Amino acid sequence: MSVLMKTTIYIPAIKLLLFFIFFAVVPVHNNSIAESKIKRNSLSNVNIAAVVNNKIISTKDISDRINFIGFMSKVEPTVMRSKKFKIQVLEQLIDEELERQEIKRLQIKITLEELNSAKNIMERQLKISKGKLLKFLAENKLSKLDAITQIETNLGWTKAVQTRYRNQLKISDDEISEIRKKVEGSIGSTQLFLSEIVIENSIARGQENAKRLIDEIYTKIKEGANFSALARRFSNARSANFNGKVGWTTFDQLEPFLVSSLKLVKIGGITAPIKTKSGYLLLKVEAQKKVTEFDPLKTRVRILQLLFSPKQNNTKEQIDLKLSQIRTKSEDVNSCSKFRDLSKQIPDGELQDLGEFFMGELSTGLRKIVQKLKIGVASKPFKTSNGIAIISVCQRLLPKSIIPSREAVALKLQGEKLEKLAKKYLYDLRQSAFIEIKI
Repeated sequence: MSVLMKTTIYIPAIKLLLFFIFFAVVPVHNNSIAESKIKRNSLSNVNIAAVVNNKIISTKDISDRINFIGFMSKVEPTVMRSKKFKIQVLEQLIDEELERQEIKRLQIKITLEELNSAKNIMERQLKISKGKLLKFLAENKLSKLDAITQIETNLGWTKAVQTRYRNQLKISDDEISEIRKKVEGSIGSTQLFLSEIVIENSIARGQENAKRLIDEIYTKIKEGANFSALARRFSNARSANFNGKVGWTTFDQLEPFLVSSLKLVKIGGITAPIKTKSGYLLLKVEAQKKVTEFDPLKTRVRILQLLFSPKQNNTKEQIDLKLSQIRTKSEDVNSCSKFRDLSKQIPDGELQDLGEFFMGELSTGLRKIVQKLKIGVASKPFKTSNGIAIISVCQRLLPKSIIPSREAVALKLQGEKLEKLAKKYLYDLRQSAFIEIKI
């Protein structure tokens, strides 16, 4: 029996929103889609960027969206000024226009509650006060119309896809168990942060040209050229907008021929050019780490500190004696209440409740001490800039396990299915649409 049958197969649209303006992920579409109906005319009115089934997308629409991307993302300014990037943005706007037309055809309505919930998400991501989104957009000279239109389109399109493919969104218990088993199996494995440069045969006008270009890039990198700069300039992958950065991955998520190449590369190194089905590839290993069930840096601890500040006229012998006394008195401490009592036994000692911290917020030296301490036990005395200190960890809260709940897996799998079906849906709309590009 499917887990979703216990709840519902409907995923609230608000949970599946992926706001384009926050991630600046601009899909690079295959220009062969509906090629017979896409016309390019550089002599047309420059104010009109494209016509989609008699609806106009203007050059101002492109500028407004690029302004959003520039403000919200880390895309390099040089990338955003390129014609390639403008075309990618236009393709995204064409997709959104097709989605809006389909939403209208299906008579899908967005409730005020859904719209406000989406605005609240955007406000939290922007770290602004609730209800201040429109003011924030105005103050930063960003298009309010573009922002609200994006929200409404995302909400409506999610509903449209769910309506069309509702019966295909069921997730079985076996699918859920398989994903959780894979995550459990990944614990202890090596994780790599990769960057890439992709050269496609089709874009390089043939395999021979692609091979020549990837070899030239490889030689330049070996001679000291910047990988990120070359990825930004030459790579045909979407990651070029982000200096070639792909993100974290494990070996079992990669094709075997990539794994064999990567195992020869140290941190900071690159592979030799790798031949793929569609072209050539260079990979760089930016960083490496082990997969753990809990992220140790996200463990939250509460720390008490007892600080002894020697007087200026104290001799080294007096300070050493004080250290010995502190060390002796703290040996029997095994709870935070006893640690507090200890402060009363040490003259000139100041008890401080340092509060709660994530391990990642602590200095490297303090983190090493805290990692080894059991709850309530006093540390050995150590020197600080303010004197001599001992600490005790009164609380340690582990972060959530990387092994997701069954409900979380079900929602993730539904989202992935929905994304694939949405691409198919959009492809069908493009096939039957009249699209005229004028830039």
